[in-house]
Amino acid sequence: MSLVLIGGAGVSGAQGSEECATSGPLVCVSASATPQTVSPSRTESPTYISYAVAVANRSRNNVAHTTLTASLPSGSSLVSTDSGVGSCAASDSGGLVCNLGSLASGSVARIDVVVTAPMTEGTAVATFAVSFDEGPNDNGSSDPKQDTISTTEAITVAATSGSASSFVPEGASVELSTDPTGTGVATLGDALLADAMITSSPTALTASIEEVAGPLKCPKGVVCRRGDWVQATIPGIFDPPLSFTLRWDKSLIPRALSARKFALLLTECLNGCPLQIVSSRCPSATPPQSALPCLWNVASELDGDWVATLFNNHNGFMH
Repeated sequence: MSLVLIGGAGVSGAQGSEECATSGPLVCVSASATPQTVSPSRTESPTYISYAVAVANRSRNNVAHTTLTASLPSGSSLVSTDSGVGSCAASDSGGLVCNLGSLASGSVARIDVVVTAPMTEGTAVATFAVSFDEGPNDNGSSDPKQDTISTTEAITVAATSGSASSFVPEGASVELSTDPTGTGVATLGDALLADAMITSSPTALTASIEEVAGPLKCPKGVVCRRGDWVQATIPGIFDPPLSFTLRWDKSLIPRALSARKFALLLTECLNGCPLQIVSSRCPSATPPQSALPCLWNVASELDGDWVATLFNNHNGFMH
């Protein structure tokens, strides 16, 4: 069994499809969701979607009474908003309304919206509509001929064997699993089983774990489950550390080797880091930073599979 942990990046500006007004002032709205495929929320562990929305005034004149209205995917609920201009609030319909006020010529208003992912699989569609008046009509009331444009952003909600992903808002914890069935049984030839607990972080990030095929070569003297590698993309430094619960089939690994040579850590640092075998045991279920990386609760389960928890505090490659 192998785990690859790779540092990643957070959410940037909106990059989704853009819709623009076809008459009057050239005002455009675009929205981009992260991630594009998200694991369904569970009652005990929700997953999240982040939308980066941009409203751009590309006309030569200012526009006034600019309002963004968002309809969230069915089964989602609003978590947070962050707007550089104006103010946003939840609507009575369970969506979002942002009063952006006047937009100067050439300006762009950016709004970040975080929602919980639906609990059911399928396509999650969010709609973002922008209404605005031409600047000369800025007399304190909306123009009877107020213009409105809208765009939609659709993503996939899927519990897929061998992969899981979520946006992780600031201050939230998310549990991801490559075992959507919840059976937790590793069988020869089945997808590798890994559960990652992403601890609460002071900054927002995007996290994912997925089964990948080579070309990843198992280092000499290290036990690897052939054909099964898990790549985790979780940026940042974590205290308390990240926790990965891993399972592997007992028939693939002799008992004498399974615990002693279970994991290999090849950290990817700015200055380069050495290759090392993670064979040390954690002193407790909440190990100090000085003990990381370490293994905790290496044991053979009743069904015959092995299980262990690997603690680590920063991004890098773990095989």
